[in-house]
Amino acid sequence: MTDLPPLYLAPMAEFTTPPMRILCEQHGAQRTYTEMVNAEGICRRSPKTLFLLETFPEERHVWAHLYGHDPARLAEAARIVADMGRFEGIDINAGCPVPRITAQGAGSALLKDLPRLEAIISSVVKAVNLPVSVKTRLGPNPQVPVWQEVLQRMEAAGAASVSLHARYTSQGHAGTVHLETLKAAVEATHLPIFGNGSVVDRASAEAMAATGVKAILIARAALETPSVFSFEHVAPRPLAEAHLALELRYREKACAFSRLTPEEATVLTFRRHLFRYFKGLPGANTLRGNLMNLHSLDDILRAISIF
Repeated sequence: MTDLPPLYLAPMAEFTTPPMRILCEQHGAQRTYTEMVNAEGICRRSPKTLFLLETFPEERHVWAHLYGHDPARLAEAARIVADMGRFEGIDINAGCPVPRITAQGAGSALLKDLPRLEAIISSVVKAVNLPVSVKTRLGPNPQVPVWQEVLQRMEAAGAASVSLHARYTSQGHAGTVHLETLKAAVEATHLPIFGNGSVVDRASAEAMAATGVKAILIARAALETPSVFSFEHVAPRPLAEAHLALELRYREKACAFSRLTPEEATVLTFRRHLFRYFKGLPGANTLRGNLMNLHSLDDILRAISIF
């Protein structure tokens, strides 16, 4: 059995909030990341944007995950985040393939403008005393594999590490995970490389570990079971109930600017989590069809009790 490097919860927009981070940390995640946070919104002190940087006191190893396209604004945002004193490091997104992000020149669009990406990392490194990392991909598509130049530029810019999703932008979140290229990347740089891409169990984690990565990021598999970090089976009902309680606690912090009550916000948010916990079990499809009929915490708890 292959010894595994540390396992981290990968940043996921709208999902890696304090409730999910805490659950994953409790089950073995050795680092977590915030969801993707807009640097411009941070600079403008937008309450809704700053809320995405909320943490709970029991969180221990959280990194702030930021996106944007302007080096100066990202540096300013990183300073604001560092001054919060909540985070162990700053992570810059250069891999998100979602059009609303790439249309801004951010996310994976930066793989088509590597001098800008280098300027961003260099500016952020100079702005804060925290380690700065980058989450990116192999390149825009298989015909344009820019990972070698990315690594060279990130090393020159002073990045502490690079999280490499072993797919191309054109693949989105599906298709082949290019482990042989990930291994080549590990061997091509002095930077610590963290691997990411379709790790869902011990076997897939061992396959990625064999590339020599210093850590492994787990994303979508954690949404179905935060216990994936221990590779142990945990019944979905207690996970769902624990998550629901944490979600209510989180939404209570949003009262100042939300038009919804904490219960309304919790129910609205938790609908998208609930089906994932019970996916594949008898009655799960019925639950999925009835999600929009769940309007209160009691409704959610009754749905959970079925399982």
